[in-house]
Amino acid sequence: MDLILFSNDDDASLNILNNLKNLVNFEYLGKFENNEYYKFNKFYVIIIDQEKVRAENIDIKIKNSLSINFENIIVASKHRSESGMRSLTVHPIGNFGRADLGGKDKTLVSVNANYMTGALLKLNEIGKDINYNISYEATHHGPYLSTPTFFIEIGSNYEEWNDQNSGKIIAETIIKTEKTNDEIAIGIGGGHYTPRFTKLALTKKISFGHMAPKYAAEKIDLEMLLQMKEKCNAKYLIMEKKDLSGKERKRIEDLLDQAGLELIDSDSLPDRP
Repeated sequence: MDLILFSNDDDASLNILNNLKNLVNFEYLGKFENNEYYKFNKFYVIIIDQEKVRAENIDIKIKNSLSINFENIIVASKHRSESGMRSLTVHPIGNFGRADLGGKDKTLVSVNANYMTGALLKLNEIGKDINYNISYEATHHGPYLSTPTFFIEIGSNYEEWNDQNSGKIIAETIIKTEKTNDEIAIGIGGGHYTPRFTKLALTKKISFGHMAPKYAAEKIDLEMLLQMKEKCNAKYLIMEKKDLSGKERKRIEDLLDQAGLELIDSDSLPDRP
């Protein structure tokens, strides 16, 4: 079983939830805190009242309170950006530096990279005709959880959060996602929306786990590189070289042997069928 987490303080989250209710039959199981919870197919559905990025250890609380178990968490959420770009995104969570938006300082949360990339592929397939940017986002924000987790989001303003079409696309994506069987890489470099890593995942047989954008590259020491690797079971590192100085690239490359990672050239990856 997996868990889909929603929250009452989030228009996009409730939009996705309502569309999910229209697509599948929920089985009522009881209440968690103030809200009903359900299951369908291989999913539990839980709604919380608190802000999701600060719902520290909510997975442990749910498991202990309800005596249920789940292997992964998908968090249905809004995405906010100053640019206002219309977007549908998936991303892992954690902090490369200070935990200003939940979680713990310099701590990443595990993610099933094949599951998250499967969601990106399905989102791109179902949403190919919608006027939204579809992509990964780099690893960011909380909460801190012990269960492998990724967020799936609608951005970036009130209009998009309440767009029933985008809510339906994400609901269908959650239902229909299949895990890839790709090798797994971490990524370093590029912008927050990781355009190169997104393009690679859509066109090549590679699944990305944790991704550090160029603005976080200076925070990648051996300890953080090991976290990036271990918390998504990565074998490879792919760097967006043109966004990193030669000195920065060499500093990271010098850590790879100790981290047990292989730097790979994306040109060597097989095409996705």
